Amino acid sequence: MTAPLTPPVTDDPTAVRYLAQSGSQRALSTNQANHSAGLRRDIAVLRELASQESLSRGGLGVVRIAERLGREKSQISRALRALAAEGLVERDPYNRTYQLGWELYRLAARGVESRLVRAASGPLHRLAEQQQAEARLCVLIGGQVLTLISVVPGRTSLPELPDGQAALALTETPCGPALMLDWSASALSDALPDSAPNQQVMREHLAHAQRYGFVCYDDGDRGHRYAAPVRDFRSVVLAAIQLGTVEHRLPPVAPDPALALVRAAAELSTDLGFEPR
Repeated sequence: MTAPLTPPVTDDPTAVRYLAQSGSQRALSTNQANHSAGLRRDIAVLRELASQESLSRGGLGVVRIAERLGREKSQISRALRALAAEGLVERDPYNRTYQLGWELYRLAARGVESRLVRAASGPLHRLAEQQQAEARLCVLIGGQVLTLISVVPGRTSLPELPDGQAALALTETPCGPALMLDWSASALSDALPDSAPNQQVMREHLAHAQRYGFVCYDDGDRGHRYAAPVRDFRSVVLAAIQLGTVEHRLPPVAPDPALALVRAAAELSTDLGFEPR
C-alpha cells in the first residue's frame, strides 16, 4: 500500500519562508482566478440585460438569463443581488425581472463626457487658432446649454469652464438649435410654445441647421457666433461646438468660419464613431 504524500518537514528558516510564500502565492492566484471568473460572469449578465430581448421585454428574469448564459440559476441570482446592491441593475418587484440600473447609466455618461472632452481637444484648439476666436464644446443638461470646455487662441490649457456664466438657456446661444436638431415635433412644441419669446426665430435657426449643418447668430458690431452639432456612433447629437468670431480680427487667410466649424464638428464626430449615411 502506498503511503500518503505529506509535506516535507524542515527546520531550515529559508525553506520554511519559501514554503509559506509558495502557499500564499497559490492562494492568491486562486483568489484572483475566482474574482476574474466572477467579474466575467457579472459582465455577461449585464450584457444580457442590454440585449434586444431584454430591451423589448422590459427586462429579464433569473431563469431566462440562466438559460441564455447556460449557467445555474443560483449563480445568476447571486450575481444579480450583488449588481443590484451597487445600483448597476434594478429589480421590478411585481414581475421579478431585472433591468440595467441608473448607476450604470450614470457611470456611462461620465465616461462618455470624459472621452468627449479628450477627443475635442485637438479640433477645438485647431479651430480657435485658425479663426483666432474662442471655441467651446457644449452639451445639453437639464434643459440648459452647459459649456464643458473653452479654448481661447494662444492658450495651451483647457479650462473646464469658461469665464462667466456657464449654463445658458436654449435661446441664448447658437448651440441651442444645434443641440435640438433631432428633437421630435412634440418635444419642440413643449420647449418652444407659440407664447415663448423668440420661438419663431429659434425655429428658423433649426431649419437652417437642418439644411446647412450649422447655426449662425448675428451679434451686430460684435460679429457672429456659430454652432454645429457633434454626433456619436449612434448618429445622435451628443454635443455642439460653438465658434465666436469677431469679424475685423479674422486672419486674412482663414477659411470661412462656418465651413471651418462644420469641418471641426465633423472631425470630432468621426472620432466618436459617427459614420455619415
